[in-house]
Amino acid sequence: MAAPDIKINNLVKLNALLLLSKRKIHGYEVIKALQHNLGTRISASQIYPFLGILKRKGYIDHSKTDKREKKEYSLTAAGREFMRRITARLASVIDLAIMSAVKTCAHCNCEVYKGGYEKRVRDKLLYFCCTNCAR
Repeated sequence: MAAPDIKINNLVKLNALLLLSKRKIHGYEVIKALQHNLGTRISASQIYPFLGILKRKGYIDHSKTDKREKKEYSLTAAGREFMRRITARLASVIDLAIMSAVKTCAHCNCEVYKGGYEKRVRDKLLYFCCTNCAR
């Protein structure tokens, strides 16, 4: 898989892309949504330069919506492909994080993320998916 040509190296950029992938949105709306989602103050200097980079790369486009000429941003076809690549990379990171928490049942070898049952057998602590397997 080819590496993305724009680094998405923080939650602000990732969340901004996720917002753009859902619907057309004004820059100010992006800032307000990010503040709500991330629980921190977001400045225009964090958003508008990033939107400019996405625009220059052809990943977003904008249209003017009213007499105040507010810009409404949306992903282009290239932007949707870029987003697909980013989410694929993110999915692999999430898989690694989840797999480190997955345990394998000592009886049936099924994989369990949450729950399960631990039992000491002959001084060894074993993990089981359920009490039936632990018998």
